[in-house]
Amino acid sequence: NKVMQANEKRTSDSRRRSRGKASDGKPNKIDIYIGGRIRLKRQSFGWSQEKMGKMLGLTFQQVQKYETGLNRVSGSRMYDIACLLGVDANFFYQDMPEEIRRESPRYIAFGYAAPTAGEGKIAGAGNPAASERALKLLNAFLKIPNREVADKLFGLMMAFNKSSYMAKKQQKDADSQKY
Repeated sequence: NKVMQANEKRTSDSRRRSRGKASDGKPNKIDIYIGGRIRLKRQSFGWSQEKMGKMLGLTFQQVQKYETGLNRVSGSRMYDIACLLGVDANFFYQDMPEEIRRESPRYIAFGYAAPTAGEGKIAGAGNPAASERALKLLNAFLKIPNREVADKLFGLMMAFNKSSYMAKKQQKDADSQKY
């Protein structure tokens, strides 16, 4: 019981002290990352902060604060932004590097990341540059005016992917038979 009370006090003290910000008072790296993902998607549409702000009923300054992590994005606002940008809310967390995930308020408050159902892993976690390239590729693909050519290009890409997969599988099978 005393342990629970100590944890509750620690949690409440930590919440009051940080409110999710870093110990130096700067925005949390997760909020900065989410803001960067908002900016990435907004820019892929060629929208200014002002245009996006108007579509959300916000000022461009508020959009700017979200994108820099200066203001945290609430759940309801994230839903609106996701709908506007045509993405699932998970998009804002995809490809988040481990060192940024460790900046969650829970990790800061307790010094460890308590296990979760998904053990804190986010689908596609890895290289943000690859995600940006994939988004650019998708946008370029969608702009191909001749859909028949686009379909053939898609088929070609899938064939390359399959042949790469099969080559790796054959190499793995061959390696396992050596021993």
